[in-house]
Amino acid sequence: MARKEEGPDSPRSWAIALAACVINTLLSGISRTTGLFYVALIETYGVSRLQANLPFTMRNAVRNLGGPLVGAIGQRYGPREVTIVGGVFASLGIILCTFAPNVIWITILWGGMHGFGVALGNTLFQVIVTQYFEKYRATASGLALSGACVGSFVFPILIEYMLLNLGLAGSFLVTGGLILHVLPASIMLKEPPWIQRDLKIEIKLEDHSLKSTSVPKKVIKQTQIMSSIQEDAAANHLGSSSSSPGSRRQANSEISSVNSSCHGLDNPAYSGSSPELRERKTEQTQETSRKTSSVSIGDISITIQQPPPGHHQEASIQKGMIKIFKDPMFHMISLSLGAFAMLFDPAITVIVDYIMDKGLSEDVAKYFISMLSLGDLIGRLCFGWVTDKNYMSIPNFMMVLQVAQGACFLLLPMFGGFDTLMAVMVIFGIMSGANLVMFPILVGKYLQSVQSLAIGFIAFFSGILSFAVPPLIGYFRDKVGSYDGMFYITGGLSVTTGFVWLLEPALLKLREKIKLDDSPSVIITP
Repeated sequence: MARKEEGPDSPRSWAIALAACVINTLLSGISRTTGLFYVALIETYGVSRLQANLPFTMRNAVRNLGGPLVGAIGQRYGPREVTIVGGVFASLGIILCTFAPNVIWITILWGGMHGFGVALGNTLFQVIVTQYFEKYRATASGLALSGACVGSFVFPILIEYMLLNLGLAGSFLVTGGLILHVLPASIMLKEPPWIQRDLKIEIKLEDHSLKSTSVPKKVIKQTQIMSSIQEDAAANHLGSSSSSPGSRRQANSEISSVNSSCHGLDNPAYSGSSPELRERKTEQTQETSRKTSSVSIGDISITIQQPPPGHHQEASIQKGMIKIFKDPMFHMISLSLGAFAMLFDPAITVIVDYIMDKGLSEDVAKYFISMLSLGDLIGRLCFGWVTDKNYMSIPNFMMVLQVAQGACFLLLPMFGGFDTLMAVMVIFGIMSGANLVMFPILVGKYLQSVQSLAIGFIAFFSGILSFAVPPLIGYFRDKVGSYDGMFYITGGLSVTTGFVWLLEPALLKLREKIKLDDSPSVIITP
């Protein structure tokens, strides 16, 4: 008896979320230690601050701008394979820094190879996690993404210890070895059995060319063998069908026999075969709800059927790109992530300097970074229940989070006391953590068949916007003399973006008009 496959929200699903958390801890946590390596590079190689910062700037640029390429590869080959390769590149890039003779080579290895490895390994696990969950999607996504916060507490202490006892070269070597622990966790990220990855094949019967676009990858080889045998059978028997009815019946019989011998029961492209029809008698009520249409060519009936949403992934990169760029919800999600990046990146960069501008000492100001990280962790782990339990819809929750984030930035210039500033910063961290968790959920909800590609492209657009952060900081601090104007602009952008989520029903209607339907599948029945 065949083993019953587990469905969403099963114990295996939570194991997948935990594996994703490990990956995020290792690949995102290491980014929180750049300040320590930055100082070590200056001391070891005697370079300027600009040169010492190049590896980390390059890493961030490659990490963000590589999103579309990572998404395209993942859309075609699956997230697990991409994540495994990313773990290898991320680890190897740091290990080779052990032998780097100068900062230029460290920039190439850390910034280029390691950065591209992080882009490959730390992007697509979000897709797998959302695919394994339905009821607890936000909670699981929060668990997976909380790894960055865990790493921010662990890695600085560990790297500081290694730099003191092993030196810079030894720290590179051990850190690269730690990153290799991404591989065991990556191996677990197998796509759920209910997810199909579509590949296009062509079957020729007589003079007609029929194309199928919903054949799962696991049965492509069987399908190609079946197609070849059927073509031979059709050429030998159907060619003389007009003069010999007996030959036509014999040909149909042989083709049916081939279908059965090639496990047609597991092949959606031949789901109209006799074994499949017997198995699907109990599912007729469910099947009638799908959009179908039939065309007859001789004795062959062709049923064009829409696959159930969310159960297949578009394998054609070209079609996937067309689909996401035509979808208004993709642009809405990209705008929201861009507004998030324009808040969170400046907060991490300037908060200590800003608190010192308020009259507090540097020793006290450092606690704001720790409390921001703590609030971020709480937000990622503790607010998934709001949407999982349907206390609030996903669009309304996004609106509340982005408005609250922006309000915190708008309020910062109005307070000067330690207690009030700390309270605002903790609330901002909680809202930021809860907000970040929602982006893979949004992609899974609105862009089901192109999740890998969409995740990559929204990261790309937020990466482009992140280049505006340094000039913005420099202008307001160096020329204007205060960060207040920056907080007003970025906070106002977040509040405005939050209220745009009220237009979600209108955007969905617009998407229906554009007719962003999944590609139909072709089912052949004798």
